[in-house]
Amino acid sequence: MSVLKSLRWTAALLGLLVTMETPGEARTKKGEKLVEEGRKLEAKKDWDGALQKYDEALMTDPADPMYQILTRRVRFQAAQMHVARGQKLRDAGQLTEALDAFMKAYAIDPASGIAAQEVRRTSQMIEREKKKAAGGAESTGEEKARTPAEEARRDMEKTAESLMPLPLLKPVDPIVRSLKMNNQPVRVLFETVGKLAGVNVLFDSEYSAQGRNFNIDLVNTTLEEALDHIATLTKSYWKPLSSNVIFVTQDNPQKRRDYEDNVVKIFYLTNLTKPQDLQEWLTAVRTITDIRRIFPVNSLNAILVRGTPDQVALAEKLMLDMDKPRAEVVVDVVVLEASRSKSRSLAATIANAGTAGLNLPIGFSPRNAVTAPSNGDGETGTGGGGLRLGQIVRLNENDWTTTLPGGILQALMTDRSTRVLQSPQVRAVDGEKAQLRVGDRYPYATGSFQPGIGIGGGGVSPLVSTQFQFAEVGVNVDLTPRVHGAEEVTLHVEMEVSSVRDTINVGGLSQPVIGQRRTIVDIRLRDGEATIIGGLYNNQDTRAVNGIPGLANIPILRRLFTSES
Repeated sequence: MSVLKSLRWTAALLGLLVTMETPGEARTKKGEKLVEEGRKLEAKKDWDGALQKYDEALMTDPADPMYQILTRRVRFQAAQMHVARGQKLRDAGQLTEALDAFMKAYAIDPASGIAAQEVRRTSQMIEREKKKAAGGAESTGEEKARTPAEEARRDMEKTAESLMPLPLLKPVDPIVRSLKMNNQPVRVLFETVGKLAGVNVLFDSEYSAQGRNFNIDLVNTTLEEALDHIATLTKSYWKPLSSNVIFVTQDNPQKRRDYEDNVVKIFYLTNLTKPQDLQEWLTAVRTITDIRRIFPVNSLNAILVRGTPDQVALAEKLMLDMDKPRAEVVVDVVVLEASRSKSRSLAATIANAGTAGLNLPIGFSPRNAVTAPSNGDGETGTGGGGLRLGQIVRLNENDWTTTLPGGILQALMTDRSTRVLQSPQVRAVDGEKAQLRVGDRYPYATGSFQPGIGIGGGGVSPLVSTQFQFAEVGVNVDLTPRVHGAEEVTLHVEMEVSSVRDTINVGGLSQPVIGQRRTIVDIRLRDGEATIIGGLYNNQDTRAVNGIPGLANIPILRRLFTSES
């Protein structure tokens, strides 16, 4: 009975679990279906439809992270779509429809700062148009599409354009045909010329005659030239106030500061290559034009100038002449290295251990042991090389050994040639140093040190610290051009061609032996001209004869007793 009862409880529990799990599986399948539909709408760029499907899927399981990510991403895309649509409507002058689109974007994604900004901006534009309509003015489509920022910028441009330019004289007759006046005061001279040209003349209240009269004689002279002649003659200063009015006063620094017009201009420079170039230009313009108010703007590569129209015009001329691109030079460098070596070895001679000539070592190998002299105790022993002179008579040829010589018969000829061609190309700016490094960097030791005796009797440290540097091996070219016009250039060339010839052991370290050929030269060339700036021809002949003395000097037989290379 107990077993049966337990089985019934187990069956009841399984049925409950099945009943509880069925709704969850149904919701998961529904969410996946909604996500699949949303992906299809997203592929069609239907962001609103995709957002609706993802929202429904999220409602089935709000804790699902995938549903949350999909909903947030598509919410942003849907809001951006309505913002873009609203901007197009606003550019077309449809402000109300544009505001609706921005409001919808803000409703979809309240976290969108762009949507909130566009809502405020469009609302201000609608209020502006309402005020214009209340005043009886009607805006065009282009005016309606202007944002408040664009409207403010346009007002600033109108204000700048409304500023009056420097006055320019427009006389009725710009040419003084013929005028001759003798012994007349200054005022009469200016007024007469003004009446002939149809220009009014105003005098400074402090302007006073110099107590003397002047003579003038003008023929076919422009009005400006005639006024300049009179001003130079009478030490006066004049300036136009409008198209038909001039002002005359005394010519002195105080009056110049009071009445001379000043203009402001910004020069943007396009060919600066170094920061110090701007300061050099600034110094040159200030020195030549005598402009005191001149300032550099390094961030814009610009110079701000304030001065008289003549000074600013001269500064502009200087800027245009100096703001030129710097000339560039392209140099083809050809490094050619050729070497050839020939060797010939002939040998037919007696040799020992592979070396021509006689080299016969004679060794002492006694047949019987040689006893050393007796010491003071009457003991005898085998000596380590000591031998009584009386025992020499007991030695014979059987106590000595030697090695018989062999022979060498050799005929060898070697012919080796090497050709190395390197052709780098260097491009440099006029006056600037250009460097070219083609090759490898080899380490070499420059020094070493060993720590001293340790404190407390620690002894000398066995560790040695070695310092290394790197040598640039290959083709190294330093080039500084100076361009003379369009056809010629002067080159300061420092060329180094190096290679590792061998390695040697220095203090237990293998050090490279670097062969070096270095040339420093200044040359002047025309465009397309080629020249040779350096070269080295080295010819070395070595003749070595090895053989038996005496026999090696016999004219014919010496060939049998010598080795020649």
